[in-house]
Amino acid sequence: MRRLALMTAGVISLGGLAGLATSTPAQAAVRTVTHPPAIVVPDVSSTSATVDVANLPGRVTDVDVVLTNVSHTFPDDLDIFLRAPGSTQVVRLMSDVCGSADLVGVTFTIDDDAGTTLPDNGPCPSGSYRPSDTGTAEVPPPGTTLADSLAAFDGIDPNGTWTLIASDDLAGDTGQLAGGFSLTVTTDDAPGVTTITSRPKKSTKARKATIGFTADKAHVTFQCKVDAKEWKACNSPLTLRHLKPGKHKVRVRSVGESGQFEATPALVKWRVRR
Repeated sequence: MRRLALMTAGVISLGGLAGLATSTPAQAAVRTVTHPPAIVVPDVSSTSATVDVANLPGRVTDVDVVLTNVSHTFPDDLDIFLRAPGSTQVVRLMSDVCGSADLVGVTFTIDDDAGTTLPDNGPCPSGSYRPSDTGTAEVPPPGTTLADSLAAFDGIDPNGTWTLIASDDLAGDTGQLAGGFSLTVTTDDAPGVTTITSRPKKSTKARKATIGFTADKAHVTFQCKVDAKEWKACNSPLTLRHLKPGKHKVRVRSVGESGQFEATPALVKWRVRR
């Protein structure tokens, strides 16, 4: 996979990704946005920070979060969540972990593919960890539900405002993310593989034919080529009428969100007898 990463301060620009809007764009893109200001976590309260993603093609396939220079005098009190644009879920990045010993200037990369989670009682050195939670008392923001994996955001539109929520749930201790946070989003805008789900008999007298089809991924469109005609947008099922006697064929291809065509269209062939 070709990795195309751009670092910005909370706002994404197209930069070197302009070519993704062509008919043969890259199938995946990686974009990183940052919120560098410190995020101070107030005692027995919560705060939030946001980054904006714009003009990123495709659908989310992976999300990683870096929490930079984290300190807290009782880390078990610290709960950090991530909410994606338009999502009704918030992912617990770290909650009720690392025990009572002070966290001082550590940096955590939260990644579903990391080898371990943050421990309940520490120590918690800088490193990569899966989303980690050992408590059950968290209350999600109104209108949302809690999720324990960043894969909860797979398949959504990445564009919009992503929100990091940090809270302290017991009195007497505070902390901060002195270096803010960064968000890396990977997307895929490639077409899917088309499968024919219904077709006419190989030899028939029927002058009408119905062809059903689907793709192995969501958020794609389809084009059909009937005999020698031009490719045209189509939906399943495709119904053809007033067919002349002779051989007929229909090709069907899926089209990714940035206009990339499926390399090998699905094919249906049959014969209309007199």
